[in-house]
Amino acid sequence: MDRKALVVGMGNIIRQDDGIGPYCINLLKDNMTQEKKKLVDFMTVHQLDVLHCQRFAGYELLIFIDADARAGGEPFIVEEADSLPHSRHFTSHIGSIPDLLAMTGTLYGKTPRAYIVAIRGRDFEVGDRLSPEAMQNAAQAAREVSRLIDQAFPL
Repeated sequence: MDRKALVVGMGNIIRQDDGIGPYCINLLKDNMTQEKKKLVDFMTVHQLDVLHCQRFAGYELLIFIDADARAGGEPFIVEEADSLPHSRHFTSHIGSIPDLLAMTGTLYGKTPRAYIVAIRGRDFEVGDRLSPEAMQNAAQAAREVSRLIDQAFPL
C-alpha cells in the first residue's frame, strides 16, 4: 500500500458522547482537502476486533479516536501507542490498542506507528446527540489529528 494513514473513529452512536469517535471522523472528512484525503482512509467501528489487524498492517500511520469518560479538564489527550501487549488474556472483546498492534506485528510482520486520541465526553446515556461540550472537544481534537497527519505526510 502507498504511504497512507487510517483514522479509526470508535464508539456507540446511540450512547450520546460515546459516539464522539464517528463524529470526529465526519469533522475530519468535511474539513480535509481533497489532496490530503488521498493520503487518509477513514473507518468507524463500534469496537475494535482482532479481524482489523490485517487492515491495520497496510498502513504507515494509525490514529484511533474514542470517547474518554474520565474526569479531567483537558478537552482531549493524545498518546503514542506502543505495540507491547498489555492484556494477560486476549479475546475479541477484551484487548487494548497495544494488544492489537502487537498482534498486527506478529501476524503480518508490520506494526504501524499509532496514536490514541481520547476525547473528553460528559453524557453517555442512551441518545443520538453529543453534548455541546463533546462537540467542542471533538472540533479541537480534529484539528490535532489533522496536524498529526500533516506532520506524517507533508504536502
